[in-house]
Amino acid sequence: MTNKSEIKKRILIYLLISFGIPFIMAGIYIACFGLTTENGWYAVLTPLAMLCPTVAHILTRIITKEGFENSLFKMKIKGNLHYFVIALLFPVIYSTINAFSTAIFLMPKGSLAEMMKQFDVMEFITMTLYAESVGMITVIFGFGEEFGWRGYLTPKLERLFSQPIAIIVSGIIWGLWHAPLIICGHNFGKDYSGYPYVGIVVMCLFCIPMGFLFTVLTQKTNSVIPASFCHMAVDSVAGVVFTLFVANIENFNENILGNIRYFMIELICVSVTALVFGFILLKKRVTSKI
Repeated sequence: MTNKSEIKKRILIYLLISFGIPFIMAGIYIACFGLTTENGWYAVLTPLAMLCPTVAHILTRIITKEGFENSLFKMKIKGNLHYFVIALLFPVIYSTINAFSTAIFLMPKGSLAEMMKQFDVMEFITMTLYAESVGMITVIFGFGEEFGWRGYLTPKLERLFSQPIAIIVSGIIWGLWHAPLIICGHNFGKDYSGYPYVGIVVMCLFCIPMGFLFTVLTQKTNSVIPASFCHMAVDSVAGVVFTLFVANIENFNENILGNIRYFMIELICVSVTALVFGFILLKKRVTSKI
């Protein structure tokens, strides 16, 4: 059995690589183009960064001569299709709840009624399916992160801590990993009080419940594939669904998206939905172990 000092060594090597490569790339980008997401090279930086956790996973196993046993790469499709349904359904539900909550708590009285009046069911179905398709096509980038965070880091942390602590620690690490992109204005923009520190903290808090759901999906299927689909579904679907609900409201002001109250509402919606989905899955029989 691998001792704890060896596990800590492997975690350290993994973190140095998974943080080092994207942070260096982001540093070069910022030095050349400044703190912006508008430059065309940003569209190259983000997908490359998303692949770095997988690169770190592979290199760490090679450097430490750990081998690739239990790397959570493959999965059996038979008997696991419902996990993919859950993975694709999650962002639709949480972003719908987020849209309703935003209309109720942040927008003028009557906004909720107007939102429902303007809502187009066929447009919602069409655009949601399109966004889901984009997520499935670009799943390689979700895999790029999940093969690292859920496929390597979280299982290693679970050898050192209880599972709840391991999920919290890995979620904070995952959130901090986003820091260079958040500084450039990714996710939250730059026009909010406490930029960029508030954005980084919110991302860490966001990543904890998301990490919980992704970890449960991974453990239930003994694979990071469903979590990878869920990751990209969140990235591609959530914003589209939210916009379909609120964009046509006359009182909608995009400035609310940079409001700390909006950050908190979205965080609560994500957390509650992810925890509910995760605990429902936990009640199902575990078919295999990590």
